[in-house]
Amino acid sequence: MPQHPTLQLSDNMPGPRPEPHPGVAPALLGAVAGFLLLSAWIFAPGWERAFRSDNSPASWLSSALLLTLCITALRLTAERCLPWRLGVWLVLAFGTLALDEQFMLHELWKFRCHEWTDACRWGLVREAPMLTVAVVGLATLAWLHRALSHRSTRCLLWAGCAVGLAAIAVDQWPEVQSHLSWLPELPELLATLEEALEVTAEALVLGALLRQPVQR
Repeated sequence: MPQHPTLQLSDNMPGPRPEPHPGVAPALLGAVAGFLLLSAWIFAPGWERAFRSDNSPASWLSSALLLTLCITALRLTAERCLPWRLGVWLVLAFGTLALDEQFMLHELWKFRCHEWTDACRWGLVREAPMLTVAVVGLATLAWLHRALSHRSTRCLLWAGCAVGLAAIAVDQWPEVQSHLSWLPELPELLATLEEALEVTAEALVLGALLRQPVQR
């Protein structure tokens, strides 16, 4: 009986496995790093403007990477490189994040939700979108981990997860620090590079998806 095309072979199962696409992840990460460095150089000496503004090059790149993640997930699902339920979920999730990044939806909620509900006097309610991204993102990556066919690709995926969680921690630090005054102030450099951390996380996850080979 022929093997189902979406069946994944684990690292411990015998039999040949398609090799991941070589070179695509380093090329992508190099391009992203080059874009960020070029942006900082163009804006020098005020290089921070390349990262901190909502209209910054880093913010634009984040939207572009999220849209690319959405399209890549759609392609992988159509080619049966991912289970279809996971693929559909990834398309919806990355599409939603791309819209949020472009139209600043979670910022709109954070700074305007008090006009709609008294519950926004609580920090947890104001920060609910970002906290949801962290929790749902972890669950999604655990699901995706099982679908990826090589350890090296999974390592790339979880590296992206670690950098993404660091970006969320930087975003949430001022809110936490306001309640726990004994915590130190966030270093200015880290606050400036929050968007760069997000972009790096997105590039790592995209690199993992682009390495996924077609199952034969």
